[in-house]
Amino acid sequence: MSINLNHYFTEKCYDGNFLNFLSIHDNGRSYYLTMPNDGKLDELYNVTMELKSRQLTGTKQQVFEVSEQQLKLLNRIAEQETNWIVYPLFIVAEQFYQISKTINSISELERCGRTIHRSFNLCLNDRNPTLPKNRRIGCYMFANLEFQLYHKLKNRDMMKNLVKVLQSRRQEIPTLRQSLARYHKSHMVKYNYYMGEYYGCYEGDFSRGHEYLSDALMDCSRDPRLTKKRQRIVILLVPMAVLMKKRPVKVPEIYHNMLKALKTGNLSQYDAQVHKNEIFYLENGLYVAMSLIRELVLLRLIKQCYRYYGSRNILPLSIIAIGYTKSTQRGKQRAKKLTPQAERELLDSLECQLANLIAKDHIKGYLSHSNRCIVLSKKNPFP
Repeated sequence: MSINLNHYFTEKCYDGNFLNFLSIHDNGRSYYLTMPNDGKLDELYNVTMELKSRQLTGTKQQVFEVSEQQLKLLNRIAEQETNWIVYPLFIVAEQFYQISKTINSISELERCGRTIHRSFNLCLNDRNPTLPKNRRIGCYMFANLEFQLYHKLKNRDMMKNLVKVLQSRRQEIPTLRQSLARYHKSHMVKYNYYMGEYYGCYEGDFSRGHEYLSDALMDCSRDPRLTKKRQRIVILLVPMAVLMKKRPVKVPEIYHNMLKALKTGNLSQYDAQVHKNEIFYLENGLYVAMSLIRELVLLRLIKQCYRYYGSRNILPLSIIAIGYTKSTQRGKQRAKKLTPQAERELLDSLECQLANLIAKDHIKGYLSHSNRCIVLSKKNPFP
């Protein structure tokens, strides 16, 4: 079967046959291009056919070089085209990224990132006043490729720069649900996931992170093809949901003991859980979130002390100290009796922790250092 490539560039459209032409794989079809052009289309044809050949006989490095040349040529061609070219351009860019991963070299991945960033800019900076033909519809899909690259390179600075660009131009580009990504749900999920990870795990903006991750979860909750991505989203979403005081949809096993400790105010159980999974939390950018959740475990313990003391608005620190000591030493056969010096240091530490909870509006009240107590609001002391 012979495919005439002239049609796609004259009619400004694409189909599966055109995408198959751009693919590295030899699908047994033949292609021809006869229309007069400035040479760019002829070069693209020759390079694409060479890429198919290199896939069968060349080295990984040779395939990488030819694939990079293919994307650079299509970038040059796309400068003069409307948004019909965006998805074929993405397919070539994604193919180049997959080829770059097989080499697994930092320098090649960085080269890949620079060329794909050129594709991203071609979309972002399109000034075509006819919006239905504007290439900006492809910004998010190319951003996803860059997020994947920077994630693999562990380059947070480049990720931060990309987020800044997207946020600064958000009034000019379509929303995610107006973009090309709306036809490809996995890309919507991927974009919201990476944005949620960025804000929640790198910037400490748990509210914004929770918002993006919730959108990602909503879009993949009923798609069996996205099961692994859904599990990954939930792992990041649960700590942010706890910090936002919202009930998560599903709790992975790794968080069962953490949530049990939060419910009971058990600091020793919580600390043991964090220590056991410390590497996991560090690798997933969740350690700060888990540290902040510990404050909520302490808050739950203070509420228990408050109720134990008759819900009086003046709560001695000594009462909190007893509960704190029991909570941190649970599981030990005998709780060590504190020396006067150790007791003073514990009360000083509790004052600092209580001051932090007051500053964050978890507790309404004030501390009296001279009386070693906390004076709680008579109305809603724990908002």
